[in-house]
Amino acid sequence: MLERKTPAPGDGPREQEGVQSAEAESTLPGYARTLSWLSLVVVVLTSLGLSFFISHWAREALLTRQKEFARQLVENLNSQIYRRFALPTLLGYGRIAIRVPEQYERLDQVVQSVIHGLPVERLRIYDFSRLVAYSTSKEDLGRAGLSPPYLDKILQDGQTHSEIITAFPIWQAPFRLPLQEGSFVLRVLYPLRGEALRPNTPPPIMGALELTQDITGDYEQVLTFQGIIVVMCLLSSVVMFAMLLMLIHRAERVLSARVQKNRQLEKQLHSNERLVSMGRVVASIAHEIRNPLGIIRSSAELLQRRTDKSDAGTRRILGAIYDEAVRLSQTVNDFLDYARPRQPRQDMVDVNLVLDQALAFLEGEMNTHSVAVERACAPDLLVRGDKDLLYRAVYNILINGQQAMDGPGILRISGRVAASGQICLEFLDSGPGFDTASLSSLLEPFFTTKDGGTGLGLPIVKSIIASHGGSIELENGPEGGALVRVLLPAATAPQEAS
Repeated sequence: MLERKTPAPGDGPREQEGVQSAEAESTLPGYARTLSWLSLVVVVLTSLGLSFFISHWAREALLTRQKEFARQLVENLNSQIYRRFALPTLLGYGRIAIRVPEQYERLDQVVQSVIHGLPVERLRIYDFSRLVAYSTSKEDLGRAGLSPPYLDKILQDGQTHSEIITAFPIWQAPFRLPLQEGSFVLRVLYPLRGEALRPNTPPPIMGALELTQDITGDYEQVLTFQGIIVVMCLLSSVVMFAMLLMLIHRAERVLSARVQKNRQLEKQLHSNERLVSMGRVVASIAHEIRNPLGIIRSSAELLQRRTDKSDAGTRRILGAIYDEAVRLSQTVNDFLDYARPRQPRQDMVDVNLVLDQALAFLEGEMNTHSVAVERACAPDLLVRGDKDLLYRAVYNILINGQQAMDGPGILRISGRVAASGQICLEFLDSGPGFDTASLSSLLEPFFTTKDGGTGLGLPIVKSIIASHGGSIELENGPEGGALVRVLLPAATAPQEAS
């Protein structure tokens, strides 16, 4: 079969536009991938920001709840100390002196009854001299220097103050899980008040209450909740990114299919434009060449008959002139067949009869080159089409197969009804087969490696088969040789009149 050299690309505007379009289209997948990764970054940053916002809100809600609990607890302590300790002590002893063991024990009973079972780490009462007047830890009694620096403001202004005491920076907490006890402590300073002695007067301040709570466990739960939120946000981001990437890849496939289709349409349009231009040129050339070629061929044939057989040299020259005139006429006919394809008729055609006609015409050529034909075709292979055009297609396939073997060989022909319902014709020769590098270009016009060939044989076959609604496939046989497969729509046989 034919092997062809790739033609040089054209330099026209359409070729340049096609190259630019291909370059622009090739960048679209890159843009899609960039968009997908940018989307991942945006989704991850958004998810992380949302997770940190939620976790911060949860942490602040925890601290607010703890502070509110501590405030209510110290208010209750203040009320209980005043009613159950301060008043009875003043009535019984005339003054309050906590360092007296009886008074201290009475105050401790009141405090323990209030804080029993509650998450209280330590409770202290400071007097105006900044000394510890009472503490749940007896070793702190009477000590100075334990009060915070803003104690004076609490004693003077009567304001409540709360703060979180940490053993390390807060940002290190997620990396230190599980947290040790005492890592986060809530401290509340509350003025210890009595009751107002006169209406519309503020109650007197008797000292300051210091309440400390270990909130490490609650804070650890918040950090765990924060970690869960971050992980879930990241997982949701990955899932969303995977879905987005899947959609982008699907869009890429659709876009690639459309790009491929557009390229095929552009290629077909360019081929049609080239065909139209070539048709005009060929029509002019054929008008100028066909008649002189006919005269040359007939004259050479006539002179060859009139020349004496003994004049071998002259007869050889006349034979060469006649053969070249026939070859040139065939070349002109190839150009005309490809440039001006006719619309096929819609007759009922038996493919076996077309094969019979073509093989009968080529019988002498096949015998001359010692080419054996093996035929295995099913009966009633009927198609709708133009018998003459189908004959031309079959003829070109057969002659190409014979020329590809370049000597003795076997040409196998098979015909059947395929599973798709189409008529399938296969032509397999025993030649060297197709060149895999040029296999995709063999059906393009003017692509040939055959000396003296026009490169229009197989393109003409393709054009004829396509005009009948069929297709042609080229491949190498499983055991070598070139395989040409033709698929044509099947037609049902007409019903005979009863």
